[in-house]
Amino acid sequence: MNIENFIRKFQVPEAARPFVDKIFTKEEIDFVDRMDKEVFTLQDAKEIIGGNAAAFIQNSYRRGVVSLIDELTNKYKIANFYSRLDIFAVSEQEVYRSIPKEGQTAMDDWYFDAYYNGLNPDKNTRPTEDEILPLDKVLEFIDEQDRPVYLNYCDCRSLRGDCGKPTQTCITYRDGINTFAHRGISEKIDKERAKKIVIDTDKKGLMHTVNPNGICNCCGECCYLFRSQTQRGSVGFWPKTKQIIKLDEERCIACGACIKRCHFDVFSKNDGYIIADISKCVGCGICANTCPTKSLSLEARG
Repeated sequence: MNIENFIRKFQVPEAARPFVDKIFTKEEIDFVDRMDKEVFTLQDAKEIIGGNAAAFIQNSYRRGVVSLIDELTNKYKIANFYSRLDIFAVSEQEVYRSIPKEGQTAMDDWYFDAYYNGLNPDKNTRPTEDEILPLDKVLEFIDEQDRPVYLNYCDCRSLRGDCGKPTQTCITYRDGINTFAHRGISEKIDKERAKKIVIDTDKKGLMHTVNPNGICNCCGECCYLFRSQTQRGSVGFWPKTKQIIKLDEERCIACGACIKRCHFDVFSKNDGYIIADISKCVGCGICANTCPTKSLSLEARG
């Protein structure tokens, strides 16, 4: 078994090399090392693995070590570390958390850089279709869908894990080859469960972003969308947002609930009054949902 050949072929970054034995089995390392075909079949795998090739490939597919090219003809390819790390952090959280914190942080930094560098560098263009929506609009979106719906663990918080917010929160409608659902990682749910998850995450202070493929319930610290937003300086533009918060100063009792809820330091207290810096506002509305005097509301972004 040539570990250096495996690292090269699987594109394992320097940050992950001390933890290869936690992320991969010896059999997976050996298989990747020995597979010399870019596209291979179960018969090709059998020549390396032997009689249990079908079970091995099925498990390797679930774990993100191999990817499907064609489901009908059972054609596969070796995956890469970007794919495996995402699946590893989501589906094997206890093992991932057993890695020293500095190792987790280094791998998360690597993964974020790979994600960010894959975005369209033109900052006048929205690189994804993600849109920030308030709770009521998200619930409407769920009701409008007539597709199978699945529940996943949040990969951003699974990888980063610093904010203490819940992780089993991501809702997806994607179920084609190489998706979490197709790999057998997702939990199939119904509309009512999906709506309950969104409502519960809202109560726990998570924002909601929607794209054609699903719903993420995000924090500002771990979420790759909002970390990328900060790096691009794209507040108000991307992720897309059509609304912004409005503060009714006469009704406000300066309780400070909005300060605790906001992920972006929109609110502060000065001489006993709440001050709102709306230039920082992304329009998520989670502050308005818990304002006891209804001093906060969303209005159309100008």
